[in-house]
Amino acid sequence: MSKIWAIARLMIAEGLRMKIALVFLVLIAAVVVGLPFSSSSDSSLTGTVQSFMSYGLSATSLLLGMLTIFMSRSLSDEVVSQQIFLTMTKPIARWQYVLGKWVGMMVLNLTFLSASALTIYGMVHYIKATHPPSDARFDEKELINEVLVARHATPVTLPDFSDDAELEFEHNVEQGRYTNVPDNFNLENEKRALQTKHEMKWRVVGPKNGRVFEFERILCERAPDTYVQLRYKSEVTGYPPDEIFRAYWEFGDPYKNVPVFTTKTRHIVSRYHTLRIPTAAIADDNTLQVRFFNQNRFEGEKQYGNVMEFRRSDPLEILFSVGSFEWNFVRLLCLMMFKLMFLGAFSLLCATVFSFPVACLASFTVYIIAGMRSFITESMDLASNDFSSMFESVSAFFLQCFMHFYNLLQWIIPDFGRYDAVEQFVSGRSVGLAWVLQGFGDLVLIKTVIVLGLAMLLFHRREVAEVSF
Repeated sequence: MSKIWAIARLMIAEGLRMKIALVFLVLIAAVVVGLPFSSSSDSSLTGTVQSFMSYGLSATSLLLGMLTIFMSRSLSDEVVSQQIFLTMTKPIARWQYVLGKWVGMMVLNLTFLSASALTIYGMVHYIKATHPPSDARFDEKELINEVLVARHATPVTLPDFSDDAELEFEHNVEQGRYTNVPDNFNLENEKRALQTKHEMKWRVVGPKNGRVFEFERILCERAPDTYVQLRYKSEVTGYPPDEIFRAYWEFGDPYKNVPVFTTKTRHIVSRYHTLRIPTAAIADDNTLQVRFFNQNRFEGEKQYGNVMEFRRSDPLEILFSVGSFEWNFVRLLCLMMFKLMFLGAFSLLCATVFSFPVACLASFTVYIIAGMRSFITESMDLASNDFSSMFESVSAFFLQCFMHFYNLLQWIIPDFGRYDAVEQFVSGRSVGLAWVLQGFGDLVLIKTVIVLGLAMLLFHRREVAEVSF
């Protein structure tokens, strides 16, 4: 272990001397420190903090990833300049040399990431203290209760539509609708389609109609002056000319001995909105009943024929606090660090085989593919379906070969987007411990270990010196 740490110390010292490292650190500092002073004072306090955290964390992750790739140049430079001869003459195995380089890079990354995180955390509180809130009563409370917190989302509990689907199915049988059906007709698929049909009808609320929503497992503290949030999207047809949807809500179940709270809303259509609900409306069994009325109860305002739809793609959910902002931030940083650990291992793998320009290009390519893997996969699937149906030629053959090669790469290249929790964190959502453990297992224990082991093997078999006669 002492030999590995000795190589790591040399790597740390060399990384600190690199001019490219200084450039990236200056860029990170300019982004993290400069963003609050360049933000507009017209925006709300909550919006300013969210914008700063989103840009600051995304820029930090990108710049540290690029810096990790450039730090792998240390191995290539030592081989080219023959400085590695001094190291190889000592009783140090080649696997210890590669592992020491990786450890040194990760110590530097952890230091830079921690410094950036502390600066971001400090600037968030600086903005909170100096930025004027747009609403003295609600803006700062919204920031504290909906952003600087870790919230869990509980979706609405859907009713059981199987009985309704079964009744409609029996009615269709009596009407003889299934007498002349194709050979591939499946009864179970038909019943599931009928259940989906009844669910879609349930999600639509016509003019002057209402709907009852039930939420379960709301595990939060019910104390005075504490709230949970109802989040929904106002997908409306037949809305008024001002594009404002007016509705009426009730929270609480009187049959469970909890008070009922009411609120009238004016919300812009086709946008997400959040309603604050006192925790006193939550029953002792951790359930909450929400009643929605598609009715305008503002006096003197016209009632329009609005049709409200709570779409499955835009879930109706209750958000409640499950932890602190600080620990949520730590879990986010862990996911960011796991990605840097894999990227550092892959950069060293390329540096053990190629010269630095080629290794740098390969590492950046993998970095881009890992960040856009979900998008690339969806695009490639669409292209594959189109071409396979249109062509039976050499083009289709090469396309299918490329698809198989790409599927093979997915075993090695992780999906960084799957562990990108910045948006989740900025919106005040909890970055769950299970998510962090999954990222640790996938990115570190599996892929980083495999790539780092392959780098040790290839460097062990590499000829670092040429004998001349």
